[in-house]
Amino acid sequence: MTRRFHNVVFADDFFRSPANGLQYHVANRRFLRGFFDSALGRLGLPASEAAPLSEGGRIDVARLMDRLDLPPTPAGWARACIADLSPLAGRDGMPAFGPGCLVIGWGLTPAQQHCIDRSGASYLDIEIDPRRFTEHLHFCARTNDPAIEAALLARRVDEELFWNHASALKGRFARHGAASLFDPRLRVGLFFGQSLVDLSLISGGRTMHPASVIAPLRELAQGVDLLVVKPHPYESALHDLAPIARAIPNVAWTSENSYALLSAANVHFAASLSSSVLTEARYFRKPAHALIRADRNAPEQLPKTCSGWIPVGAELGSMDFMAEACGLDDGQGSGGAVRSFPAWPTTAIDRAFLTRWGLDDQTRGLAEMAELQLERPYLFHPGSPAMSWLSHGWAGFDGEGARSEGELACLVVPLPALSSRSLPLSQMQPHRVEVRIDYRSNAKATSVHAMLDGAVLPGQRVTGSRRRSLVFEMEPAAGRKCLVIQFVVADTARGLGLGLRRKAARPGFTLRKLHVSLRMGRGLISAPPKAAAAAKWSEMSPVRAMARVFRAVVDSARGSAGSH
Repeated sequence: MTRRFHNVVFADDFFRSPANGLQYHVANRRFLRGFFDSALGRLGLPASEAAPLSEGGRIDVARLMDRLDLPPTPAGWARACIADLSPLAGRDGMPAFGPGCLVIGWGLTPAQQHCIDRSGASYLDIEIDPRRFTEHLHFCARTNDPAIEAALLARRVDEELFWNHASALKGRFARHGAASLFDPRLRVGLFFGQSLVDLSLISGGRTMHPASVIAPLRELAQGVDLLVVKPHPYESALHDLAPIARAIPNVAWTSENSYALLSAANVHFAASLSSSVLTEARYFRKPAHALIRADRNAPEQLPKTCSGWIPVGAELGSMDFMAEACGLDDGQGSGGAVRSFPAWPTTAIDRAFLTRWGLDDQTRGLAEMAELQLERPYLFHPGSPAMSWLSHGWAGFDGEGARSEGELACLVVPLPALSSRSLPLSQMQPHRVEVRIDYRSNAKATSVHAMLDGAVLPGQRVTGSRRRSLVFEMEPAAGRKCLVIQFVVADTARGLGLGLRRKAARPGFTLRKLHVSLRMGRGLISAPPKAAAAAKWSEMSPVRAMARVFRAVVDSARGSAGSH
């Protein structure tokens, strides 16, 4: 038996650790060790793990950050992802690697890949393939080693598999849901949110945020009726997405399934900073717009020897793959027997990770939405067409109406044609559309602010204990195909010390009733004048309740106050 490697090191991004103020995810490295253990043991290859001190390893991340002259913070971690780590080899627990060493890593940073490559070692960088709508999950892998690359290419997943699964999903959602999102008259663009901390968000050694890409996103939004934001399903905090709602007037939010959204006939593009959904969008024939250039996939940030990502199945951990990658001659030892091994279990990755990131066989398609009828009051209760208008941030019926959930809720209501030409002759006179929303807050300290077309709506009226009515008017523009209202929910007592004596309930409110009517003539109207209703987020006085939800709003308000 001849072999190219004498030892194997399992590694991950160990700079992403508590020493830099970040949560470390040890499960991925442990998975690699267990997944490859049998094959490596049978090949007689010793294996070790590169881990930070916080996980019982030898790598002193804090000392390494100091040697790099970087702060031990998330911002420092982002810069370390593209730093030159070669001078650190063999210091403070940092492995020296070297020829004859194979590093099997999970989500290796560009800096780590360069460090391994310059030492003369080989690496196999592995992740879950971003196309996660297939029946079973796959890996994707890349390497700086030509022999390993050849072994990967020999096991590459056929591209047609992804096209076929996407077609099957589109057929399923077409049969079990609406063909379009919200209303077929709407041209819709999608923006997909991401986790707040993600290697794919680092560009130029800096962690990027939606606020960094408002200009190109606004330009995309101008080409559609609605820019619909789909938050990441595992990221509950929405403050990172708040600048989008503040800066772009035609924004709505949705909780619909990502693949159902990509299947919608009226969706014209998918955008994100760098979400893996952009890779998937191609198979649903939707144009994709990545708004940043992620360092992890930028050729100029990677070793010149680095291959592209290659999709492979779970057989990556099989004996025959490892034997080929490690240079085992077919004519010696067990080399002739490895080809007869049975196929690897197709569910191996699914069972290990226990999640599908959005693919759920029980998920139905897009909700059918009823068009609003003017002058008709709508109650929010089971069976009412109004329940289909709850697009994001709602937890169902609470006995009185639709209960909000989280810091932001959104209502999208398809409207009938509102232009003067569409009205009966008897109504061909100056008119306005009046909207009245009745709701109840769950506590005295709950603050609810509503926004329409990028402007905060005043005009709340007290109608009883914790009961409010929001009344406003809007022009009956021919181009307005739907009514989109965003509700920002916060607890005004939190931060003031008022909730320390008792366990405060999470802030929320119950949406009870919606009434849209036509007001004609020039008589007295109940809504505030338009000039007062058009206050922008940035012109609002600082409100403690909003500070925790829209931090950027408060910062801009404070800046305005300081300039007067």
